Amino acid sequence: MGQVGVALVATVVMISTFGGLNGSMFTGPRVLFAMADDGLLFRKMATVHPRFKTPSTSIAVVAVLAAIFVLAGTFEQLADAFVTAIVPFYALAVAAVFPLRKRAGYDPSFRVPGYPLVPLLFVVSTIFLLVNAIIDESSRVATLGVLGGIVVGVPVYYMTVGRRK
Repeated sequence: MGQVGVALVATVVMISTFGGLNGSMFTGPRVLFAMADDGLLFRKMATVHPRFKTPSTSIAVVAVLAAIFVLAGTFEQLADAFVTAIVPFYALAVAAVFPLRKRAGYDPSFRVPGYPLVPLLFVVSTIFLLVNAIIDESSRVATLGVLGGIVVGVPVYYMTVGRRK
């Protein structure tokens, strides 16, 4: 489709990117707010703006972090980093099906189709994806950096807000 196709694809990518950004800016700060409100994050993150009734501190923190990430890398690097960061949590959420099914009184409104094969296949595929990203020389450092950042969060949590429990 030539230059028209290039412009069309670029426009669709921009609309999709802005849509994703809009969703992230609405949900991200509210997740931080809810965590702080539950005592799982610094109390200041639960601050509500007196006039607008929005989680102002959380919005500011997410905006500053977003600006830092945008200035620190290319779109491709950011996309790779965020996919690498979120995929382990998807796998953990899916893997939670196994212990949850063993609980007494487990009676969900929705059952996982193809259990146990489908969730097991998802978890194994996720592990394969992450291991492959570590093996690949072009993504090794970035992948290990993102996964290392996630792992560092565990002791930081227990040294700060987690020690209160």
